[in-house]
This record gives sequence, C-alpha cells and structure tokens, in this order.
Amino acid sequence: MLFALATLDELSSWGNIMAAASHGMMIKYGLAHEPTSPEIARWAELVKQYVARGEGRERAGELAAKQIFQDYRTRHFASQADTIDTLLRLADQK
Repeated sequence: MLFALATLDELSSWGNIMAAASHGMMIKYGLAHEPTSPEIARWAELVKQYVARGEGRERAGELAAKQIFQDYRTRHFASQADTIDTLLRLADQK
C-alpha cells in the first residue's frame, strides 16, 4: 500500500486557503467566530444542494449559513465581504 504525504508547503497552502475562507465567511455572514474546516465543508455542501434545487448562489449561501451558524448575523462588519463564488472556490480547494 502506498501513501502520498503532502509536503509542508502544500499543508501550509491549504491552511492559508481555509483561513481565507473562514475569515471571509465570518465577515459575509456577520459571525462572531471564524468557521472551522468542518463547518466550511458542510456550508459548501449545503450551498451546492440549494443551487441544484434551483436557488441562486447568493441565496443558497445565505440559506446554508442560516442553517449552520448559530451566530448568523450577530455582528456587522463594515468591510466588503467575498462573493459566494470566491468562498466556494476557497472551500473546495484542498
């Protein structure tokens, strides 16, 4: 059996991607915390399910965020948040 081990650079890059997705989601959805990797993965999966049912991407992201994050819209950030496309791309990169 062969196992492929990720290089430290690959692991560092993946960590940076997840951190960017986490921070972007915190701002976009007014969260009091930065989402964890499992929360991001669950959010991305729900967004894809809503889109498959015919929801627009922005609406799908909002619906998924409401389901997953207890602290949805508990904070207001003055900065511009990432688009759903950017957050999905970051969530899907591994």
